[in-house]
Amino acid sequence: MKIEYITIDAGQRFDAVMPEIPTNSIINKTVTGCGATYAEINAPRHSVIIEPNVPVIEGKMKKHPQILGVFEGVTTEDIIDFLNTNYNDGYLKIMTTPESFPKVRSAMVQTHTDMHGEWFMLFDECERTIQDAGYRGSITLPMDDFFRCKQKAMVSATPIIPSDPRFEQQGFTMKILRPTYDHKPKMLLIHTNNTVGWVRTLMGQVKGKGHPLCIFLNSTDTIHRMICTYKIEKRCKVFCSYESVKKLRKRDFSRAYSSLEELDEINFFTSRFFSAVDIELPTTACVLIVTDLSFAAHTVIDPTTEAVQIVGRFRNGVEDAAHIFSTNKEMPCKSREEIAARLEECEAVYKQVLQIEASGAGCDTRAQALEGMDYKRFMNADGTRNWFMWDNAYDDERIKRYYTDAELVRKEYAKAFHTDCAEHIYPLSDCDRLQRINPRLKMKELFREIVRQLEILEQNRTWNEYDFLREEIQNQVPMMVDAYYALGATEIERHNYNMNAIGKQIQENESQQLLTSEKVCGEVYDRLKTGDKLPVCVVNRFMNDLIMRFGIPYRKKVTAKMIGIYFEYKEVRTNKQRFIELGKRII
Repeated sequence: MKIEYITIDAGQRFDAVMPEIPTNSIINKTVTGCGATYAEINAPRHSVIIEPNVPVIEGKMKKHPQILGVFEGVTTEDIIDFLNTNYNDGYLKIMTTPESFPKVRSAMVQTHTDMHGEWFMLFDECERTIQDAGYRGSITLPMDDFFRCKQKAMVSATPIIPSDPRFEQQGFTMKILRPTYDHKPKMLLIHTNNTVGWVRTLMGQVKGKGHPLCIFLNSTDTIHRMICTYKIEKRCKVFCSYESVKKLRKRDFSRAYSSLEELDEINFFTSRFFSAVDIELPTTACVLIVTDLSFAAHTVIDPTTEAVQIVGRFRNGVEDAAHIFSTNKEMPCKSREEIAARLEECEAVYKQVLQIEASGAGCDTRAQALEGMDYKRFMNADGTRNWFMWDNAYDDERIKRYYTDAELVRKEYAKAFHTDCAEHIYPLSDCDRLQRINPRLKMKELFREIVRQLEILEQNRTWNEYDFLREEIQNQVPMMVDAYYALGATEIERHNYNMNAIGKQIQENESQQLLTSEKVCGEVYDRLKTGDKLPVCVVNRFMNDLIMRFGIPYRKKVTAKMIGIYFEYKEVRTNKQRFIELGKRII
């Protein structure tokens, strides 16, 4: 693809260097928030602008009420009314999600509107057509119509060059805005094996400084786990998809929203809000990106696209930005060549199945075979290759590979940011935390794991996470923690991690502690003296009364020999009667 460079100065808006977005172009505007979408909204032509998510459209509609936003809940009839009512009142602007685009197409067909010939189609944040395709195949629904339009373009500050041959066939040009100033933002990179601990640390550093903390983490489950772990239910909000809102509310967390609302002290955002959305605040924000591979591999973030977009959401700027991330050198990754070879093999098989005679029983057999093939999602409805799905497969593996080595993450970030780097590897990691809630561990295995972790924790009492982790483990498995601090690792291992045997041992130890307490010993030594010679039955009764009076949970049989806790003694016989003669005090 041909590449052209256009310079842009500090403070210049997009329309100052490119008054009109040219057709058959992919615009790399390089700088977020410079006004490319604004330029098209105000361009003297009819436009269909495709945005990746609903919150983007809602934000633009508030600023530009002339726009018709099309998403779930807006009907084809609503679009028809808009076209019929406003067509002669200037230039029309329709902004739609990819999923709702078929309603726009249907409305234009029904009103005899020549979308392909008279309207300009703009794909905003165009890298999402590749990055989201793997879990959201509908994002490419408008592509065939896009290529049929005479006037069309894609735009983003972080585009990914697509491999679809239609771009080359139609002579697309990549136009790159090249800033004449240093436009790279700052980013603190923290590589750690304990993301939960470091997020908690940064929360403490930000608290009370007057800047909202905005945490970007693409896993609703991990977000909910963090909220519960940090006990911040009343101090935070979560901005995510409508489905995730429902999931969180089922878990009794009600402060979740699918549209942008007023921010709280702490705010979590999933990928729905990573790009295009304008977050306007009266102050700067503290931005924290989290990648936690131990709980959710899909929390990986592309430094040169997603991270750039995240920092660019804040129209009043960012106070501080940091990315806390873990790595996994064992994470399986494929090369581009390996992916291509695999997909080509699958495509060949898919096409062979397509050639099965499509009549009679053969028709059903073919349909069932095609339906069951995973490769089906890599094909368009008309049987042609879905190039965006192929690009998505390449892109996913590219990003995963960075997170096998912290140095790869740092190098990639350096392309788009001025970075400061830190490394914090701790005795207990996110993987250890995961083991504590592993449902596949049997009770004895879990107990052994808890003891192992507590041993490590006790060897690192000066660690700033000591108190937090001690309390967290205590809340998760209180009986096991109590057993550890009552008996110690060696004694627990001696009992082979058997909770019943350990429970009895703890009771016995507690009884022993009570029997030797200052109060009980005082009672014994007030009533008994060295040299006393008492019948065995009297000593036996004395010990029973002592245990009853002080409520000592002694489970074994009480005998006179227990006096040996307090005195050296010997048994003697006088006239066939057994006596106990008390010797020197022991305690």
